[in-house]
Amino acid sequence: MTHDRDLTSMDPFQTRENNQLLLLICAIYILCILVFWPLMTVLIWAAAIATALMPLHKHLSRTVKPSVSATFITVWVLLVILLVLSVSASIVYGNILEIGDMVASLVRGFQNTGISAFLPTFTDAQFSNMPGTLVQLLVQSLLSLTSNVMQSLISIIIFFLSLSMLLYYGEQIGNTFMRLFSPKLFCAVEKMAEISSNTIYALIIVQISAAILSFLLAIPFFFFLGVNNPVLFATVIGIAMLVPLIGAQIMILFFILYFISIGETGNALITLLVGYPLLSGWIDFYYRPVMMGKRVAIPPVMMMIGIFAGVPFLGIVGFIIGPVLVALAVTGYKILAEEVCDPAFRSHQV
Repeated sequence: MTHDRDLTSMDPFQTRENNQLLLLICAIYILCILVFWPLMTVLIWAAAIATALMPLHKHLSRTVKPSVSATFITVWVLLVILLVLSVSASIVYGNILEIGDMVASLVRGFQNTGISAFLPTFTDAQFSNMPGTLVQLLVQSLLSLTSNVMQSLISIIIFFLSLSMLLYYGEQIGNTFMRLFSPKLFCAVEKMAEISSNTIYALIIVQISAAILSFLLAIPFFFFLGVNNPVLFATVIGIAMLVPLIGAQIMILFFILYFISIGETGNALITLLVGYPLLSGWIDFYYRPVMMGKRVAIPPVMMMIGIFAGVPFLGIVGFIIGPVLVALAVTGYKILAEEVCDPAFRSHQV
């Protein structure tokens, strides 16, 4: 009601001034986007994580100041990321000898086959020190992703500063922009904002839960398969599951080829027929889309279309943008259908 009174009380001159002010602000935002375009991926992920953690921020803000809540959550996000990275790196690096032997066995086992064209090539010196070779390749890959170390550090700082700021000011910013819309547009934007928030929440929370679930299922699977270090295998699968769509599949294919290369055809067959459906298949094509669909109330197939279309064309940020755009398209269609089917709308058109 207050929103309606505010809009109807504006005279045409004031409305024209507000529109001009809005155009000026939009121009400034567009200029900022163009200038800081290299940071858009960082800012989009900060906004996505802030959206996913907003319910927690609202809950904590009931007992502490919003600034304290935003800082507390940001610090905990940093600590959790550092903890996961350190534990994963510790497990992988602590078993680097075994991983090196696996890679060497795989490459040697398929050296004279058609598959060798898809496998990395190593010199005799690299084969003799496969653990050191893998570490060197990992370092080179990281350096290629972060060619400018200072810029990467600045991006990380901007990410956490943006996350804290969006947690603190996000709801206020949203409410400010919502006041600019007409009543009908206000309702439509409100629905779209809600569906976008739910989609982002589902994407991040479900993705993390999928990785944890895959890790927990992988431990008993590889234990009963008889591998020497089931925790290592499970850790690799869990980390790979965080990479949308292809991460877990690639690692399972690696394990299948490794078992074949060392002559354990039975384990390779079990990994293909049981391991893939258990550790990746049902999670990727049932658990993740169904859980996301429940949260955002759109068909799971549409969520999968958003993920499959977003990641290949937009990169890692497409994991967020793709499903959000699909959810907005579905929501927009529903809003339009409600308007068209509204008897008052049809009588007005006649």
